[in-house]
Amino acid sequence: MTIELTILISVVSVSAAIFFGIMSLKRANTEDVEERTRQNTEIKVKLDESLSLLKSMQDELKSLVDRITADEKKTDMLSVRVDNLERRVENIEKGGKG
Repeated sequence: MTIELTILISVVSVSAAIFFGIMSLKRANTEDVEERTRQNTEIKVKLDESLSLLKSMQDELKSLVDRITADEKKTDMLSVRVDNLERRVENIEKGGKG
């Protein structure tokens, strides 16, 4: 009777140890999955914010390129006008001296 009781207690102890070990493992796995999900979500949000910022910068850069192109055209036109004025001044100076 004592041996059977000892064996019964041993079986119950081993069963309890296995049960609680499995439960602990499941809880740890669940916590790991939750932590990884949280981290991945944070990374995704940061990447989305970075993408939005990059698109905004790209649009601003395109706008600046358009403005620079327009300014270059105006500069070219002004350069032509200055050249024409210089020729006129030279012609006036030559005519005035002669």
